[in-house]
Amino acid sequence: MTLTEFNKKYIKPFIGLNYIFDKEKGYIVWREGTGNNIELLHLRAFKLRNGFGTELVKRMLFQLKKKPPYFSVFGFILASKKAVINFYKKMGFQTTIVSNLYKGGDAMIFTQSYEVLCQKNKI
Repeated sequence: MTLTEFNKKYIKPFIGLNYIFDKEKGYIVWREGTGNNIELLHLRAFKLRNGFGTELVKRMLFQLKKKPPYFSVFGFILASKKAVINFYKKMGFQTTIVSNLYKGGDAMIFTQSYEVLCQKNKI
């Protein structure tokens, strides 16, 4: 294997980030990981409890339809953020505690198949 082949197969796919930035509503950032999984890296609604976060996740799922198939969508948050955990559950994600992942405490992984998320959110 050459360095060029190595970079193309193992490095380049993990460098690119995708995002939606809406100056009124917020932003969402994700990347494609191994196994055709999408890692949601950042989600920020500028105003809470008005549907902006839900809209951003739905816009991401819709944009992902341009280059399927994807197997799942996942991400990590601090387990102490109960309101955020409830948001992801409402969106259709399953949650699992991961002990001692962060310096600040336990983490929560949220994950769901891409297909189920699209069905639940009518994408």
